[in-house]
Amino acid sequence: MARVLPFSALFPSLESHLSADDGGGSFNAPPRSASVRPLLDRVDPTAELGRWRAAGSVLRDSRPALYLAEVPAQDGPLGAPPVRFLLCALAPDAADPLESDPYRPRSAQVEPAITLAADDHGVLRGLLAEAAERSSVVWQGTFQGAPLSLRRIEPSPVAKRIQAVLDEAPLRPLAELDERRPSLAAIVPLSDPGLHFEPVHRGLHGLDTFHEDTFLRLVAAYARVYDLDEPLTSARGVGDARERLATLVRGQHAVLLVLPEGRGKILRFRQGLDLAHLKAAPRNPTLRSLDLALLNALVLRTVLGIKDPEAPGHPNVFAVQGLESLVRGVEEGKFQAGFALNPPPLWEVRAVMEAAQTLPSKTLRVEPAPPAGLLFLDPEA
Repeated sequence: MARVLPFSALFPSLESHLSADDGGGSFNAPPRSASVRPLLDRVDPTAELGRWRAAGSVLRDSRPALYLAEVPAQDGPLGAPPVRFLLCALAPDAADPLESDPYRPRSAQVEPAITLAADDHGVLRGLLAEAAERSSVVWQGTFQGAPLSLRRIEPSPVAKRIQAVLDEAPLRPLAELDERRPSLAAIVPLSDPGLHFEPVHRGLHGLDTFHEDTFLRLVAAYARVYDLDEPLTSARGVGDARERLATLVRGQHAVLLVLPEGRGKILRFRQGLDLAHLKAAPRNPTLRSLDLALLNALVLRTVLGIKDPEAPGHPNVFAVQGLESLVRGVEEGKFQAGFALNPPPLWEVRAVMEAAQTLPSKTLRVEPAPPAGLLFLDPEA
């Protein structure tokens, strides 16, 4: 049975310049245009979408099709091709989420599930580029000041080839799929050079077992500790810290310890640790190579004695987006300390997909992503 399906789309009336909804921002939720907030604020957005459909508030295209959202790459060179996301319907059993405790959409027919597709040889990326050349523009404008376009892929040989490739390729959504009916998805090939992952850091709060001097003495059994030259409260210090983390050679792992008064230390995990026999470490060797897994196993569980640090809603361990936000939280006393991580490299994520494993909750964030509100999946089709 096909996993990736064309769908009947519902189109809202869109201005040429879309503003972002500041009320969104949950982990791995797609960004939202402000126009979609009245729908998502309803108790049952999917039922409300049906009422919009019945009232003629959205335009229905009864011809099932696939669509392309073209989003500019962040910090990409001028003239670089956009990142292309295939908007489609995913069957309820199409794929398992990449992370444990994934994002749960308010409506799986309104918010597209960002979905990663393995594309080792660039076949899918090439097909999406070919489809873009042959497709018709449905809407073109800007979102948060950046260009954005939506294209319709007519039923055609290239559309069938895209479906055939995706029916075989490993797929992993970053959101939970609807168990009862197809979900709207935005599939992006891992081979797209404009795609990148943002790390999700960890902050500690209310932890009685954290005492800086004791912690540094105990963690030295698992990691070498290096002081930073510049304070993290300065832009230069943050830049230097990011550079120190990012320039580790392949196979080495480290985290940045964020302390009050702008102090920071690099914790570089020692080579040759026998993680296979460490009770707190993941059993799967692929997961043991992830920085977040090492942080959870060696630092949070073993050194600090935190039980289940990766559990959703943990009272002492908090996920934080952005290094600056983590530093600010420590400075303001919201966190006792923080741990900043590198984003997982693409090859590590690909290995997790190949091994059919699941990342810890809130491991990464995908950038860029198409906003919710460009179109909807007709729940009554």
